[in-house]
Amino acid sequence: MAGDGMIRAFAPEAFGACRALFIEVFNGEPWHDNWTAETAGACLRDITEGQRFFGFTLWEGDTLIGAALCHGKTWCRGREAIVDELFIAPGSRRKGYGSALMEAVEAYAYEHGLTSIALLTDREYPAFGFYKGRGYRESKFMVWMYRRIE
Repeated sequence: MAGDGMIRAFAPEAFGACRALFIEVFNGEPWHDNWTAETAGACLRDITEGQRFFGFTLWEGDTLIGAALCHGKTWCRGREAIVDELFIAPGSRRKGYGSALMEAVEAYAYEHGLTSIALLTDREYPAFGFYKGRGYRESKFMVWMYRRIE
């Protein structure tokens, strides 16, 4: 891996650092979201407290610089891994850290007999090109649909 980051299995002690980094990342460029400590904490608890949760954190010394938060799901062709969130600190991007986290997810999936990895991303953001470059492809059949309730 580029740089000197260390990947660790997600531990509950990392929750606060993950929440702070999640807010920093997604409230910044290019997303401009509006996460608060409360909403980000609830979102991350929804993921990390799930029955089949697994995840990885990426550290430079004592500083969290990235995370991949995932869960397993049973599908008709076997169990698959779903990448719920992957985020890297703004100053640590384009150094190979996202690839290192995805390699950890892929190794976990392989070691646990998962048959595929799925994720959602937006075509408008750099993550789309990142995943395409790692061999992920758009589904010809699946479409994520959304309806706002007002």
